[in-house]
Amino acid sequence: MKKVILLQILIAISLKMVGQNHNPVFIGIQPAITVEPFYEKGVFDINIFPAVVEIPIGNRVDFRFLPLINYHVGDMKNGISDLGFYSVFPVYFKEREKKTARPHGLYLGPVFGIGRNLINEHYTTTIALEPGYLFEAKNKFTISIGLQLGGSHFMYNTQPNEWVFHWGPKISLGFWL
Repeated sequence: MKKVILLQILIAISLKMVGQNHNPVFIGIQPAITVEPFYEKGVFDINIFPAVVEIPIGNRVDFRFLPLINYHVGDMKNGISDLGFYSVFPVYFKEREKKTARPHGLYLGPVFGIGRNLINEHYTTTIALEPGYLFEAKNKFTISIGLQLGGSHFMYNTQPNEWVFHWGPKISLGFWL
């Protein structure tokens, strides 16, 4: 019975999303590879769940959410290394006429991320800015290109905490629904 009710709710939400006057929702992927400064050559983390969701929350501002599940590759400690998420609030320079229009153009947004590194035993808090450009979607497909610049605070279990420089190119591929 619970499954039937849940299925009905999901169908109702889906039907609402394809109506005429709905806010667009961007669903896509943002592949990511992380190389920390203290990693040996050839060691990296790859996000194995690179999903991204973006929804407009105003005529100029969106909310973007990205889960983080990194797999560590290249040394004796291969395995799931990081669990967390980060979010971006892209503020577009060009204001949309209405919130139901798909955003596009130049943006600058604050970035906030939290996570837990299971291999190096630390919590990570990231604060950054992301300038970028979201290409106009002619149909539904679009690409977003950005660059995150900021800092990450590592709060270790057994060693002194530290701040490290955070930067990385960000490319999202996906569709507006």
